[in-house]
Amino acid sequence: MTRLSGSIPGRRVHSRKDPGDSRCTSDSYYGTRNPLVIHWPKGINAKGEQRTQFHHVIDVVPTILEACKIPEPKVVNGIPQKPIEGVSMLYSFDDAKAKERRTTQYFEMTCNRAIYHDGWVACSRFGAPWDRGKGGDDFTKAPWELYHVEDDFSQADDLAAKHPDKLKALQAKFVEEAKKYDVFPLDPRFSERMDPKLRVAGEPPTTWTYYGNNVWLPEPIGPQLFPRPHTITAELVIPKGGAEGVVTCAGAFSAGWSLYVKDGKPNFRYTFFDIADVTIPGTEALPEGKVTLKTEFTPDGTPDGGGTLKLFVNGKPAGEGQVKRSTFRHGLEPFEVGRDSITPISPDYKTPAAFTGTIEKITLALTKK
Repeated sequence: MTRLSGSIPGRRVHSRKDPGDSRCTSDSYYGTRNPLVIHWPKGINAKGEQRTQFHHVIDVVPTILEACKIPEPKVVNGIPQKPIEGVSMLYSFDDAKAKERRTTQYFEMTCNRAIYHDGWVACSRFGAPWDRGKGGDDFTKAPWELYHVEDDFSQADDLAAKHPDKLKALQAKFVEEAKKYDVFPLDPRFSERMDPKLRVAGEPPTTWTYYGNNVWLPEPIGPQLFPRPHTITAELVIPKGGAEGVVTCAGAFSAGWSLYVKDGKPNFRYTFFDIADVTIPGTEALPEGKVTLKTEFTPDGTPDGGGTLKLFVNGKPAGEGQVKRSTFRHGLEPFEVGRDSITPISPDYKTPAAFTGTIEKITLALTKK
């Protein structure tokens, strides 16, 4: 891979002389090409050739799916999937002159904007995060450039002054694509996003309440509990014969936490890259009917974020253990109530491990201990 100038690349396909190899490079909106090598001796007949069709990184997955003759998944672990927005590159492997199928691609990163359309690129450079303030904070005043990348892939000859109508059309195309793919609103802030005191909405919440067995949120915007002192209080209805499954969780098998029921008893699992994994088993079974299940985490004050976690069933102590280490973020998998959908946080269950009782309400709260 070549270094990209802070951009999200498109791709142009080339091939290696070895049979069945295809090499791709890409244009970013700063004139940088990014290589891609595809090795498939049994599937690619061409060799020693080039491919010039424009493609983007989101086209890789559709290419793999088509090559493997696998349909696009509509549902994964019971969760409906958004449509894949890429375009397969497979059509170009054995046809260097095939008509380009990726005709349009928008780019946006920290208010740097660009649009590729039918061999042209228009781009507006607002600046790198560490340069912010030098040119003002209004990204709408950042100048636009125009390049005909069919003849000028390195984007050396700015044609904005010569072709104002073409630039205007591409700017409108960017707006069209940005609306289509939920790019708006653009936010020029950078470090401010990380400082809760500077949020327009004020200080972040310290309590979160959810209802029902079907809550799914990206982990960064879900409750941020560890390594701070906190409680989790779930109001459950346990059916006749008992209940099993995950009450709530966040993260993944590599780093995450999970409150779940197994063999009728509550358990709590915390995992941190195999460094400080712990399972805290419950000592009290959940009775039938309405039950209050609670956890209470008290930090030990160490830099590793460890502490004591206690379990309670209807206010009665029901287990206790030590979390040796914790972190404030738990990977790319979501915060959930009622299941653990992707990779299992605990080896005690297999995903989705849906809770078989009813979750009437669950409250997660930071405490002052």
